[in-house]
Amino acid sequence: MTYAIQEQWNWIVAVYLFLGGMGAMVMAVSIFAHIFKTGGSDNGKLAWWGNWIGIVMLGVGSAMLFYHLLNHLAVWRVLVGVFYKPDAWIAWGTWFIIFAMIGAFWYTLPLTKNMPVIENWGIYQWFKGLCVKYHKAIGWFTAVNGILTAVYTGLLLQSFPAVALWHNPGIPVLFTVSATSTAIATLLIVQYTVLKNEHDHALRHFFEKTDAWLIGAEIIIVFGFFNYLLSGSEGGYVSHELLWGSAGWVWGFVVVGLIVPFLIELAALTGRIKGGAMATISAAVMVLIGGYLLRHYMLASGIYEYPW
Repeated sequence: MTYAIQEQWNWIVAVYLFLGGMGAMVMAVSIFAHIFKTGGSDNGKLAWWGNWIGIVMLGVGSAMLFYHLLNHLAVWRVLVGVFYKPDAWIAWGTWFIIFAMIGAFWYTLPLTKNMPVIENWGIYQWFKGLCVKYHKAIGWFTAVNGILTAVYTGLLLQSFPAVALWHNPGIPVLFTVSATSTAIATLLIVQYTVLKNEHDHALRHFFEKTDAWLIGAEIIIVFGFFNYLLSGSEGGYVSHELLWGSAGWVWGFVVVGLIVPFLIELAALTGRIKGGAMATISAAVMVLIGGYLLRHYMLASGIYEYPW
């Protein structure tokens, strides 16, 4: 057997997968927090910030992927791909992203007090009225497409049977859990640095507790996933050796991106250390670093097997 590391999907695609999954789940989580009044507060400002942050993340991520395309004029083939190749996850994912971004914009309109220039336009007021009337339905539409986008980022990699590291059922689960964790970390940073709302303590505590559970689940999935690789193909075994022999993966992702923030959040929740802005933001930043490094090294360690 001869093994070769794939080079087509580089750090640009890693950024796309990272921002796409995280941005989509930022939308979904912030919308659910608003719809269900999680923590007993309205959470309208958090939903406004969450949706605009999600729009920017999805926009930047999609632009990175568009830049990576060899033939930029052929992007329309991706959009119509769902009709002639329904098993193409990148085509479905593109539509999920488009729908999530459109829905997020609609959802923010009733939460926006003033829109300069167009505020007095009759058509704007009419459309804003529709968004107010169907606000909850728009929220569910956006959140569902956001969740589908996060899941799609893992399914996209899983759809490549030539790379054993990617072609297994653990990838979509791992990427979805990671996207949700990084989304909550982003919203915690927004709460502590931008909103600084004294009345959302219950929501912040809920987010911190949920993120600790998600990181714990991610640790279990990572080690279970790589135990699965050891009993699979030779290509998977070679990818396993590459990853666990890399300082960036071990110390960057596993230690800094998972274990350290998990211990910080666990210690804060159990009262072993003082919680608050410093501990939470530190852990959240580490989670974001880990979220990108997960995707970076998963792509960088993809191995092709050649039977000669």
